[in-house]
Amino acid sequence: MSERPTISDTKRSFHACCDRVIAPAYRQVVDELLVELNLLLFQKRFHQDAVFATGLCQTFDSFMQGYRPETRKEEIFQAICSALGLDAEAIRAEVARARESVAGQMRHGVRQWSSSNQQTPVAVRQFLERVQQPGFHYNRLQAVGLMTLVEVAVGIDPDDATAAARAAKQLAADVGLAQERFGKDVDLYRTNLEKMAQGLEAMEEAVAAEQRRRQRQREEKEKGVSTANTASPDPSSHDSSSDDADNGPLEATPSNSSG
Repeated sequence: MSERPTISDTKRSFHACCDRVIAPAYRQVVDELLVELNLLLFQKRFHQDAVFATGLCQTFDSFMQGYRPETRKEEIFQAICSALGLDAEAIRAEVARARESVAGQMRHGVRQWSSSNQQTPVAVRQFLERVQQPGFHYNRLQAVGLMTLVEVAVGIDPDDATAAARAAKQLAADVGLAQERFGKDVDLYRTNLEKMAQGLEAMEEAVAAEQRRRQRQREEKEKGVSTANTASPDPSSHDSSSDDADNGPLEATPSNSSG
């Protein structure tokens, strides 16, 4: 891609591909990804690889978690990719291959990953080879991608983000990968995920509270209608005495009809 579009161009392309109304919290995620990718993809030293692809997918999937309906989430990802000239299906397939190649490596295996070790999964080895080359261009999505692949390899519980981050930072230190920036990016990613999760939880609680409030209003309204109907009996039986009521409504006899 030789000619770099403006951020406005990228956003217009996205909305041309996706006309969905996106909730504010998720819209911010999409906007930030569009801006980050616009600034990144057109740099001369940028190289698209499996680690970057993994970071992109993991970032999108993590921050879009909870989006409803679930089926439309992938439409948004495809629109983001299309707006920037990326092939969403090819990226997903590349990530699937990378994750499969590292699965089950375990912690001792990850500690031996390097650009010269032929036992290192190809996707990771190619990335580490580029790290050693002059002019290597590091970016945040690579940090997320490498951390994710370490997590898959070691089999760390996805909820144990601290362990995954620690293992990824150790690998970064071993290969000399922009250690300070890498650590900051991993920590920022984790912090933002926690904030997003808290925000979504608060939003879900607010929606549930509003639903409960509306339900109470409906019940109170229905109760009010029922009370009003009970307080207004049939006028045809209004003059009947309590003694005559035992005869039933069709047999009721006015109290002044005898004698």
